[in-house]
Amino acid sequence: MSQAVDDLAPEPGSAAWWAAHADRLARRRPRTGGLTIERIVDTAVAIIDAEGLDALTVRNLAARFETSSATLYRHVASVEELRVLVVDHVLGEVRIPGDSVSAAERVVALGLELRRVLLAHPGVVPALPAAPLLGPNAQRGAEAGFASLLALGLPEEEAVPAYLALIDFVLGSVFFDSASGVHGRTLGIDGDDVVASGLHTFLHGLARAD
Repeated sequence: MSQAVDDLAPEPGSAAWWAAHADRLARRRPRTGGLTIERIVDTAVAIIDAEGLDALTVRNLAARFETSSATLYRHVASVEELRVLVVDHVLGEVRIPGDSVSAAERVVALGLELRRVLLAHPGVVPALPAAPLLGPNAQRGAEAGFASLLALGLPEEEAVPAYLALIDFVLGSVFFDSASGVHGRTLGIDGDDVVASGLHTFLHGLARAD
């Protein structure tokens, strides 16, 4: 019976899972000074930053709070869920550029912000492929990027794949730099400058295609 229930549970990180998570948060009645999902995720990020992604286990996390694994399972069902929450929490550090700059500069700034945040949390980077970017913070960034591409004059059917291509480009630079530990110095050129140049070139190509 429990296996059947597990089979019906939404995949961690899916749209259905995020909807269920938001519903649980809305219905919770936290106790003053008690354990909360926010404290759990903050501590999970701290563990990953200090020791790497593999160090994030329910047992290790429970030890930080001097409690039992069973207590943590009342707040989060699995390590997979924890990783999804951690990724979206880290994406919440991305600063969305304002309207004081051009749409093209907003796209470039957003890409560089994503790169900055992920390079600040290299241990979180390996969790990205298993965490669909459907959480509230990921969606906030996607909406900002999509809106900026629309402001450049791209039709919706072109703005969506363009945004995804830009994100893939930034994530590729992050994966490479995280794996190498170099943080992007190529032939004496700062990695951020390389990525910014690539983003400008991509946007220029989109403009010429119109």
